[in-house]
Amino acid sequence: MTRQLAGELRTGSRAESVARAIERRIAEQGLVAGDLIGTKAKMREEYGVAVATMNEAVRLLSDRSVIYVRPGVKGGLFVASRPVLVRLGRKMLELSGDSVSVADCLMMRNALEPLVMEETARHVTADGLAELREIVWRMERPGVEAEEYMRLNWELHLKMADATPNQVLRHTYQSVLEYVGSRVQRVATEQAAVDVIRGARIHRALVEAIADGDPDEVRRAIAAHSALTSPPGAGD
Repeated sequence: MTRQLAGELRTGSRAESVARAIERRIAEQGLVAGDLIGTKAKMREEYGVAVATMNEAVRLLSDRSVIYVRPGVKGGLFVASRPVLVRLGRKMLELSGDSVSVADCLMMRNALEPLVMEETARHVTADGLAELREIVWRMERPGVEAEEYMRLNWELHLKMADATPNQVLRHTYQSVLEYVGSRVQRVATEQAAVDVIRGARIHRALVEAIADGDPDEVRRAIAAHSALTSPPGAGD
């Protein structure tokens, strides 16, 4: 089990974390439609998860048309026909830290976030909303340091994107966020520019606006959230 996956398993849905790990594997290995990813048994052992968790991860990826399952002796998990999104994942991995600025990353993320948040407000389930509130509650705990706040911030936004049925938006946003997260988090933390209390308050208001479902409240909350990134290097 990788260190990245171990961290995700501690903080989020285990099945979703395994699903993301399999998507990363497809991109990292350059797999294309029809390629074998592995058997469920071997991958379950590799990721160290229960049978039910692995089955749920497979279901999630099948629903997203990322993989298909072939039974039998020569069966396993295979890459489904999703060339555009697979190419996107590979392109993200090809980007080097030297050629991509933090400003470029933030610009891309900020352009997508209002769409993601509006989609979250339209489609979030009761269980999904409970998970968002739990993450914000952890943000609000006394004594939360900037580094922990930033990690929770990224976890919250990844979870928001899970709500949208728009696969292109979800995959694009989550790919960008996962790629730039460590870079932006490190820069913001090193510059001591993170206002944890203000950030937690604004994220709480955003989640509650999503829960209320009032479009005007959601737009106001999105605007307040967007202000966290102005000036550059602010606490989100």
